[in-house]
Amino acid sequence: MKHRSLDSVLSFLACLSIVSGCKPSDSHPHEQSPSMAAELEPETKTVFGERTLLFMENPPLVRGSRVRFLAHLTVCATGEPVRAGKVRLEVGSTVLVADVPKRDGLFVPEGVFTEPGTHRARLSVVSEQVEETLDLGEVHVYPDEQTARRAAIGAAEEARPNEVPFLMEQQWRVKLLLAQASAQVLSKRLTIPAVAMLPEGAAAIVSPPTSGRLHGPISGRLPRTGERVEQGQLLGMIEPPLTASDLAQLQALSLDLDLKVLDTARAVSEAEVRVRFAERERGRLAHLREEGLSTKPQLEQAEQNLTVALSDGEAARAMKESLDRLIADRAARDQGAAPATVRLPLRAPIAGTIVATGHVEGESVTQDATLFRILDSSRLWIEGRASEFDLPQVRKTPTAEVSFPAMPGLRIELSEAAVSSAYIAPTIEAASRTFSIRYEVPNPGGELKSGMLAQLALATEEVAAVVVIPADAVIMEQGLPTAYVMLSGETFERRDLELGLRDGAQVEVRRGISAGERVATRGSYLIKLAALSPASFGAGHAH
Repeated sequence: MKHRSLDSVLSFLACLSIVSGCKPSDSHPHEQSPSMAAELEPETKTVFGERTLLFMENPPLVRGSRVRFLAHLTVCATGEPVRAGKVRLEVGSTVLVADVPKRDGLFVPEGVFTEPGTHRARLSVVSEQVEETLDLGEVHVYPDEQTARRAAIGAAEEARPNEVPFLMEQQWRVKLLLAQASAQVLSKRLTIPAVAMLPEGAAAIVSPPTSGRLHGPISGRLPRTGERVEQGQLLGMIEPPLTASDLAQLQALSLDLDLKVLDTARAVSEAEVRVRFAERERGRLAHLREEGLSTKPQLEQAEQNLTVALSDGEAARAMKESLDRLIADRAARDQGAAPATVRLPLRAPIAGTIVATGHVEGESVTQDATLFRILDSSRLWIEGRASEFDLPQVRKTPTAEVSFPAMPGLRIELSEAAVSSAYIAPTIEAASRTFSIRYEVPNPGGELKSGMLAQLALATEEVAAVVVIPADAVIMEQGLPTAYVMLSGETFERRDLELGLRDGAQVEVRRGISAGERVATRGSYLIKLAALSPASFGAGHAH
């Protein structure tokens, strides 16, 4: 036990060494100005853009003095430093440019100001990681050092008791993320256990229509487990055993088909002869009619005979085409098969994935055999069970959120279509005194599996919360909820919180944080460790 306690202490001290201040050689390159900058604290400015966080330090701006700005730039979405690119700082008519960062995240534009007074300032960053222009508000350029010193003394602020320094290098190392507290509408939720299952009609078993020998499709092989098939796709063929009488009947049918082919061919030839004769007869009567040697009824009769002959010819040719197709289909179906056999097709009743194949090609199977099992997991049912005593809280079609214990980072807010099609059982199960609630969710990638445990969070009431922060920003300290609020780029403050309603990944804060303030989410626990580190109470890096 003593050795284990010593190991725990050493591990804790190692953590503190990570989150505490950097080594002197790794400290901020806050270069001192040769005069007044060595005596006065630098001015700092923290600006949040849509994509970028800027923390800038500089000595007081005095007309005629060369000034270096230390601009620390962070990508808000990832917590990483801006590693490359160009920075342009505009203060009034003065433009300072840093073409490359001095190191990851740090740009140092420098120059001299000649116009005292109050000027609007902005900073633009252009990088492969991010592009944005930040409004820095008003910046003061003092006419002389004495004026700057008096202004600095008047603007001095006392440190707060719960302040925690956490340098930008430390933030970049842990890829610290921040979230802004804001007013939101949260939902009171009833959480119930649930399970993912296949919907009705999403599973199918393919069995042979009769006993026989299993063969592959006309061209190809039998599908294998894991392969996707489409609805109506030919999966294989069943060749039932034939008796002597069956063979005789097949031979008789084949002979009859051959005779029909011959009769049809003869009918086509006869129809063609009649058409040619009718055309010549009509032409002869038409010529005689022109010379007045035939009557009009004779010509009309000839035209009628030609029309009938053409119709008979078309019918004969259609019959011949049908028989030709039938013979071609039979030849393709029986290709490679023994003479006088019948093969019945096996088709997929639904689209999905083959999850089981119970037999191999050439095997004799019975009528009750399971040849293929097909599942369509592109959509799933999430079915939960709620107590009958929670029935008053469940609205007719409650909105819901589903999560999975096996996938902690996944939370699915059900769509309006899923909510509108929700099913609430009309009866209470007598044994468990529960009723089922079911939603359908899309699963195109197949990440969710049938049978997975789930949780349904049913919205029972909506509440307008004034201050809401992410739940992962809350850290328990001695059993009490706390959070770390950024006061400036490298300074945080520990706040004791009074929490209210929690809705999934969001939680209401009734006391301790104001709307608009930014709290640490990812990396917040390391800020807590930095607050415990003795090094965090030192003078910090040199300015």
